Amino acid sequence: MKMNFKGRKGFYKILFFTFTLIVVFIFAVIPNDPLFEEYTYADKVKHLFAFFTLSFLLNRASSNMAQRFRNMSALLLFGIFIEFVQYYLPTRSTSIEDIFADVAGILLFQFSYSFGKEVRDFFKK
Repeated sequence: MKMNFKGRKGFYKILFFTFTLIVVFIFAVIPNDPLFEEYTYADKVKHLFAFFTLSFLLNRASSNMAQRFRNMSALLLFGIFIEFVQYYLPTRSTSIEDIFADVAGILLFQFSYSFGKEVRDFFKK
C-alpha cells in the first residue's frame, strides 16, 4: 500500500497527529487528577477539547470532504476504543457521556471549520 503524504509537510502533519493521538490515549488511561474530580464536567471538557484538537490536526493532514467523513468516523471509533479500554481499568470508568463529548468536540471543530471557510469565501468575493 502506497501512502501519499503530499511531500514532507504532509508527512510531518501525520506524524504530529499520531504523536497527539498517543498523548491523548495515555492521558485517557492514567488515573484522573484529583484536582479535576471536584469539577463535575471537567472530564467532559477534556474529552471535548482533545477531540476538537484531534479533529483539527487530522483535518489539516487531509481535508477533502470524503476524507473529513472518514476522519470523523475514525475519531469516533477511537473515542469508543478509549471507553472500552477504560472499562477494564480499575482507576478509570466508562461513560456514554464521554463518547457524546468526543462527538461534540469533533462536530464543534467541523462546524467551526466549515463556517470559517464560508466567511473566508464570502469576503473573497
